[in-house]
Amino acid sequence: MSESSRRFLPAAHCTPEIAEEGIAMSDPRVVAVRVADCGEPLVSLRDDDRFLIDERKATTTEAFVMIRSGLVDQLWAAEKYLRERDHRLRVLECYRPPAQQSQYFQKEMSRLSSEHPDMTADQLIELAGRYVSPPWVAPHSCGGAVDVTLASLDGTELDIGYRINATPKRPGETSFLDAHTLPEDVRANRMLLLAAMAHGGWVPHWYESWHFEIGTRFAALMTDLDNSVYGVIADPHAESLRLND
Repeated sequence: MSESSRRFLPAAHCTPEIAEEGIAMSDPRVVAVRVADCGEPLVSLRDDDRFLIDERKATTTEAFVMIRSGLVDQLWAAEKYLRERDHRLRVLECYRPPAQQSQYFQKEMSRLSSEHPDMTADQLIELAGRYVSPPWVAPHSCGGAVDVTLASLDGTELDIGYRINATPKRPGETSFLDAHTLPEDVRANRMLLLAAMAHGGWVPHWYESWHFEIGTRFAALMTDLDNSVYGVIADPHAESLRLND
């Protein structure tokens, strides 16, 4: 990991504090964080046999398994933590192209607008940003976020109390803070995943207990840093896609 991105990690791989309030990606405090991109490239986890890739979010370009190069070691730290406890990660999604993120956000805005016709545009953006990040701050589009779930050593996915990307979402199903509402074994699985990712320096998201970040605006806010080290980056496959049209 580069020195510029290493400075972003919580001290001594401590468990990041989970806010007592839900902070959406569209929150003005997130948007206000300054970006000072350290320039780390994207690399593919497909080339690293230490990680188990879940194919449900697979794309034709393989963008979904790309991540900033400095974060591979941080993901491996979480993986090792779990292997020592007879578990492992299933990696669902890392990088998400900005155009794809924009489509997701606009779809969520349209859905919410039909459900809440009296809401203002700002209110809709705040509500949508709880579960779908606005493209201008999207952590996945920075290459600094991962969606992961828990598995047994043989790769079988374990129950952690939610169906990833389910719509609509209920906080009791998705939030670490509401994990007490889950069956004991499911709650234990969810908290094991949190412990493993925190061990690797990853910052959890209040609304989505499968989502973790390092180096992003949201992570900077949650760890009291002045700036993020990863900004939104263009889809590395976009040019080849245009050529193949």
